[in-house]
Amino acid sequence: MGFAGNHVLGIQAENASWNLGSKKSTSGVRPKSPADTRARDSRSAASSPENTRQNRTIPLNAAAAGSPSAAPTSVEAVQTSMATTATPWLSIANGKLSYHKDSQGNRIPDFSQVGYHAGDASIPAVAVKQTVAAKAAGDDTARIQKAIDAVGATGKPGAVLLGAGTFRLSGTLALDYSGVVLRGSGRTGSTQTMLRGTGGPHTLINVGASAGAPVRVGSKLAVKDSYVPVGAISLNVTGAAAGLKAGDTVIVQRPQEANWITALGMDKIPARADGSPISQWTAGAGQQFERTVRAVSGTKVTLDVPLTNALESTYTHATVWKYTFAQRISEAGVENLAANGSAMEADASWLDGGYFASGLVNVDRAQNSWVRNVTATRFGSAFNLGPQALRVSLLKTWSLNESVPQDITAQPAAYTNSGQQNLVSGCRVTGSNLHAWTQQARVPGPNVFTDCSATNTGTRIFDAGPHQRWSSGTLYDRMTTTGKILLVDRGAAGSGQGWAGANDVMYNCGTGSYLVENPPTAHNWAIGNTGTKSAAPAGHVLGEYQDANSALPASLYLEQLTERQAAG
Repeated sequence: MGFAGNHVLGIQAENASWNLGSKKSTSGVRPKSPADTRARDSRSAASSPENTRQNRTIPLNAAAAGSPSAAPTSVEAVQTSMATTATPWLSIANGKLSYHKDSQGNRIPDFSQVGYHAGDASIPAVAVKQTVAAKAAGDDTARIQKAIDAVGATGKPGAVLLGAGTFRLSGTLALDYSGVVLRGSGRTGSTQTMLRGTGGPHTLINVGASAGAPVRVGSKLAVKDSYVPVGAISLNVTGAAAGLKAGDTVIVQRPQEANWITALGMDKIPARADGSPISQWTAGAGQQFERTVRAVSGTKVTLDVPLTNALESTYTHATVWKYTFAQRISEAGVENLAANGSAMEADASWLDGGYFASGLVNVDRAQNSWVRNVTATRFGSAFNLGPQALRVSLLKTWSLNESVPQDITAQPAAYTNSGQQNLVSGCRVTGSNLHAWTQQARVPGPNVFTDCSATNTGTRIFDAGPHQRWSSGTLYDRMTTTGKILLVDRGAAGSGQGWAGANDVMYNCGTGSYLVENPPTAHNWAIGNTGTKSAAPAGHVLGEYQDANSALPASLYLEQLTERQAAG
């Protein structure tokens, strides 16, 4: 594609030693399937972006200084544009990446701090503590769960090894202890460990606590900057940063407020052609960026990971607050196995949306954890990262022959991410009438999908990209698909998904076709991609397109990771 080859180390090498204190979910309730989350707002092909978007003026970052007095009251009132500049957004200077900034300081973010320990530690080879052999018949859920609980009860790291052969799961395995790994004997061949879902559609493995959420400690500190740009790692709070110190975990919250929704036009989403109801966007908690404090100096707070959405006093009252999350587990993993969900298709609920509930692995309320070397065959929603998944790696995972009825009009996703600082690398998707990889609503970045492929094996819908309601800061890096990658306003799709993604980067991807649009108040970037460039609908503005350059690296993620680690 005209890019230079990367000269970097592999992604998150394996087999390192580590230590931790084991921690189990404090709730005794087994986790439910995440099907409701995955199914939300999936709708018909007739409601795809191309068919539902209506002409309307698209404003771009109108509040140049972030002045509250400049707050617009309608889409039409917001006309100031951050037009595509002749200066490349990304270039090489003195052997390193160089980033162009717009007039407000927004730039392509650093995406390198994602996945297991932000890419700075190797995934360990955890010692086996329990072994479970395959049996010729009968359900295996309870006896595998018993082995997981036995390892978890020790409070020490340990793996449950499943022998070669077939294991039948009518229920969901709960991997809700820190340090516990579920490991198969092999993904293929004579040593293959095969998990077969039986009964009604459900998720076979849940990684993470069954309950819990971040708990605020102390007061919320108001952000006093009029504008904190995309890519920034520091901000100022009103008064001294009372109670904050280096090492504290904080949430930078950007509430979703009414005047910002109006500026986006998301309170006037056009009606669906089929007459189905539209849910206009409403004010709410918005995005919550989990960060660690690097330094505090007076009112200035420096963070470990860049912000992937601007904090504009014109549109939001951003705050910073310290938090704890006692229930969230860590250092848990699933690895080296295969699974098949085809038997669940026999259940009557499968055709009635049950395919959304047919999943292999859900990870939520877990951090610094992983799924690697796993093949899922005939699942509707194979891999899901929930909203409380933090720094999770999915490495060399495949979702093959996706389990989707070809006559339905509500498509599931093979890979769904709702968390932050997560990495999906080396994934593979085959099937038709589905979304290959997606981001859900109000997802705070950064997140990275890299080196994945997706092949449409049929004739129905096959696309990828952010799915709904303003996720921000996702890098789609060196992805290939026979379908479409869309970073767009999805308009009335679903129940009113609207602007799906902001400050996303599509980098060195090969596609059947692609379309990248600039949302109001944000950018989306398309750099060095191949495939048919689709035209933006009338009233919409193309994103920041930049052609391939042989000096640029083949992988933006790997180059950013290499440069950050070299800098120390």
